[in-house]
Amino acid sequence: MSLRALFRRLLLPPLAAGLALSGLALPAHAESALDFPIVFLDLTESITVVDGLSKTVTFEMRNVGGGAAENVVIGFDSVPASLGFVPPAGCSATTCKISKLAAGERRPFSFTVKPATTSTSLTSSFHVTVAVEGEEMDDVEVQVIRTTKPGVDLEIGALPDVKLGRGESAVLPVTVRNTGNATSGTLGLAVAGQDTLEADLGRYRNCEPDAEVGGVICVLDDSLAPGETAALSAATPAKIKVKADAPGPAQYYANAVVVGLTDKYVAAFTKRNAGRTGDELKLQKMSSAASIKDDDVQDDLNPDDNVALFTVTTPTAPADSKAVGGVFQGAVGERVTAQIGMRNLGPFATVGLSTQSLNYVRVKLPSGVKPVTSDQMCLPGTSPTDVNFDGFAGRDWACLVLDQVPKGGKQMFTFTVEIEDGAHDGGYVQAYGGVQDTVHTNDKADLTVDTGASLPITGPSTGLLAAGGAILLAAGLFLFRATRRRRIITVAE
Repeated sequence: MSLRALFRRLLLPPLAAGLALSGLALPAHAESALDFPIVFLDLTESITVVDGLSKTVTFEMRNVGGGAAENVVIGFDSVPASLGFVPPAGCSATTCKISKLAAGERRPFSFTVKPATTSTSLTSSFHVTVAVEGEEMDDVEVQVIRTTKPGVDLEIGALPDVKLGRGESAVLPVTVRNTGNATSGTLGLAVAGQDTLEADLGRYRNCEPDAEVGGVICVLDDSLAPGETAALSAATPAKIKVKADAPGPAQYYANAVVVGLTDKYVAAFTKRNAGRTGDELKLQKMSSAASIKDDDVQDDLNPDDNVALFTVTTPTAPADSKAVGGVFQGAVGERVTAQIGMRNLGPFATVGLSTQSLNYVRVKLPSGVKPVTSDQMCLPGTSPTDVNFDGFAGRDWACLVLDQVPKGGKQMFTFTVEIEDGAHDGGYVQAYGGVQDTVHTNDKADLTVDTGASLPITGPSTGLLAAGGAILLAAGLFLFRATRRRRIITVAE
């Protein structure tokens, strides 16, 4: 089992992470909002159960749209009788009916399986679906695998989402249980988050930063027997902290992972930290019954439930987006290139594409030029929701600012055009900085043509455009699902 893979499973790519958990909040000057629901299931696709034992599986239903979902039905389809399936509390054997799921709401459910030991097959499967007003929105095929071999099966308890100001921290109420039939190795706790978050565990002598996981790993001097549950001692809490310069408003992703470690890794860790002093992060039993490498972690029957994902929401931090214009300079008939975009004047970094902010640059090309190539982050259209997929048909382009732009930094986009005429109505570049940008006097800059024959002509000013973000929300949902299925996602033209 790979500890790094567990982190990558839920620390999503920026585009998916920004749109996965709630509806897209629009820039302050937007005129419309998403008013429809998009509901999906966050559910593992593979469950391993020790022969003769039961396994409880927790999953979430999430509405990432901007409108409430009504008449929601979760279906359990084609469940073999031999699975010993027990539906979530309050549900029938085949359906869970939910009258309403609010925009941005996450709701947990749990079911149990106990495959019959008399079954001739070690593998079976069924489908879990979710529909809104009779329209199916998600379908996950779940495979259940019986094993006759003893194994460790650690489960970490859910962690709550938190809201924190810059520089603030929150305690993580970490609990872990061994539902397998073998005793775990020495337990390891890893905590990591997106760049604006940090694991606040520096006071503990049994914790050290690990560059591979992008967080902190702690070796807990304890193991769990089958059926045992433990929690971090109240005297030695684990915390997550928001950096003092974190931009916002934003939802940042973090997670905690608990695994059993090999004796080899524990010995090397102990040697590296032998001279350290300070408190020790400890577990408290609740009931009875160098960079870390993949082979330092014990095999686990169900690694997905070793991970607890949570979000940290931060308040608004201002960032002034200034438009950067340009000039296409050359003779009629030539192909020329210009770079245009936006500069962040601060005082904070911009938020990457997220649930709270949609940053983009609108480009109006001058007349008398024909687009030849555009930047891969630009699409023809006036905004991210008004896109012309027919190609280079018009003068209007929308360019996405996906990543954080630091104070003083720029996000530039490259266009190549062919100059067709000697006279041109000027174009412009318009920066849309989302809720962080409250200074709009510098949002617009000229984009002109200079053929050397005359001065370029600037065009008339136009008003701000509304941006709904529906296309981006759908793209983010797709990326989240693909990431959940452990594919690597890249953004390409």
